[in-house]
Amino acid sequence: MPETTRNWPSHDAVLPEDVTDPLLWRMAYDVAVAHQPDAEGRCPSLLCAGQSAPCAPLVNARRAMLLARGGAPGPAPIAAQWHWRREAA
Repeated sequence: MPETTRNWPSHDAVLPEDVTDPLLWRMAYDVAVAHQPDAEGRCPSLLCAGQSAPCAPLVNARRAMLLARGGAPGPAPIAAQWHWRREAA
């Protein structure tokens, strides 16, 4: 069976002392790392198709990291702008 262990960026990150939800913080950290803007200020993730930074997943990841530290929720999360094709009913 092939090796399926994957090292996520959050495995090496130092968990802040005030984190009350480590799982949420680590998951949000991984999303934030994956959606950091490139040199042109665009999101490199295939899910964002080169959107200008900050993309919705990055904004929501930052919000989740704040919530995981017991912070105020702040503004409502940004809805993702993926356009899924709907089949006619």
